[in-house]
Amino acid sequence: MSDPVVTKTLDVPGGKISYEVGGHGRPIVLLHEGIADRRMWGREFPLLARDHRVVRYDLRGYGGSTPATSEYSPVRDLLALLDHLGLARPLIVGPSAGGKIALDLTLEHPDKVGALLLIAPGYSGMDYDHVPGGKATFERDERLSKAAVDAWAAGKPEEATEHLRQLWASSLTGSALDLFRTMVRDNAKEVFEERSGRYETREGGPAAARLKEIRVPTRILVGDRDNPVMPHCADFLARGIEGAKVQLVPGADHLLNLSRPDAFDTALRAFVGSLPGARE
Repeated sequence: MSDPVVTKTLDVPGGKISYEVGGHGRPIVLLHEGIADRRMWGREFPLLARDHRVVRYDLRGYGGSTPATSEYSPVRDLLALLDHLGLARPLIVGPSAGGKIALDLTLEHPDKVGALLLIAPGYSGMDYDHVPGGKATFERDERLSKAAVDAWAAGKPEEATEHLRQLWASSLTGSALDLFRTMVRDNAKEVFEERSGRYETREGGPAAARLKEIRVPTRILVGDRDNPVMPHCADFLARGIEGAKVQLVPGADHLLNLSRPDAFDTALRAFVGSLPGARE
């Protein structure tokens, strides 16, 4: 039987990180996207805690974590959380912006990571020449992203959110779509204004040029209804990371676990089962 879920805060330089931890077993850390917060894992967290030590937390300025007011490193924040909880080489689930953090952590502190499950991941050093078609492939992304920011600046939050929905959440319906809209609204200053992101720093060279240094088992999931750029970026990462595989998920958008929860569960179970030390 798993322990009760505990919600706590961790002091980090210049702020506090809000996190939840529960369960026993192989550790799993759930990061979140830049258009969400840890609530995106509300369904998965208790399910995973039946067999795993599971942690989910809010990035700086999101959810219950305080916004940054001076330079900080999301990698150092995650490292501090892993050390505080004594998590040894967890599987890190990194969607989108969370994937970027997971990759940078793996490169700078390879002994701290056991495996990576990346979902439509971003990565430091992303460039036009990493995808077929170059800059033209990013046109829809850049157009809708700018439209969202412009609408927010004009005092039109619903219109701004709709542009983000078209770009990132085209498959969501019902309660999942409601959750997306709620998370965007509650984290609007981070989503549209980069309140904390403007202070973000990174250690080491960009991941794009260092992918061959990653030696942990890596699986990449991406939806076929995601921003069209993302499958190409996933392929770029898989070509560089030894042994990495890409799985294209039909009907899934950028919030893959919300748009195709069944496919996410199946992929996670299969990946965990393939890892060294997995129970038969």
